[in-house]
Amino acid sequence: MMINCKEAARRSSELRDRPLRGMRRFELWYHLLICKFCKIYYKQIQMLGKLSRLIGKASADSDELLECLSDATLSDDAKERIKQTLISS
Repeated sequence: MMINCKEAARRSSELRDRPLRGMRRFELWYHLLICKFCKIYYKQIQMLGKLSRLIGKASADSDELLECLSDATLSDDAKERIKQTLISS
């Protein structure tokens, strides 16, 4: 049985806290193969996870931040605004 988008979003978020096992992982993987919108959401969740870990590092410098943001599908202007906000914090 295929999971719906709401369940796929929940599992994508859950994956940030702990690994999914067995059928739960397979069902998410299968759904992401078929649903491009959930796949985009999954990638965004992963990007937010990377950013939050980077922010959590006390010694984070702007080069690490730029490397992390280079994988993102944000405009250059948005990346620069995020960078400036994080540096000034």
